[in-house]
Amino acid sequence: MPQRRRILICDDDRDLRAALLEQLSLHPEFEIAEAANAAAALAAVADRPPPDLVLMDIGLPDMDGREAVRTMRARGFRAPVVMLTAQDSDDDTDLGLEAGANDYIAKPFR
Repeated sequence: MPQRRRILICDDDRDLRAALLEQLSLHPEFEIAEAANAAAALAAVADRPPPDLVLMDIGLPDMDGREAVRTMRARGFRAPVVMLTAQDSDDDTDLGLEAGANDYIAKPFR
């Protein structure tokens, strides 16, 4: 059996996390973890093995998601990070990518 890919969903919107978890769980190759805030996400990426992909919201209750990504990168996390946000201006995209994100998806999305 192929190795399952670990995905961490970090978003304070419980309904969005649940919807993403439900959809991604339909694929047996994914193992899904979730975090409601940056502190939980930072702890999760320190786990072994770390996630293979992080979906990170920007507007988190305890820390800006871009700052959380900066912290992850500074601690050596190298897997892809995709920012999820309602803030989709070019400046916001640039700030997310400069923080270490690999891509940016604007909410709402399908």
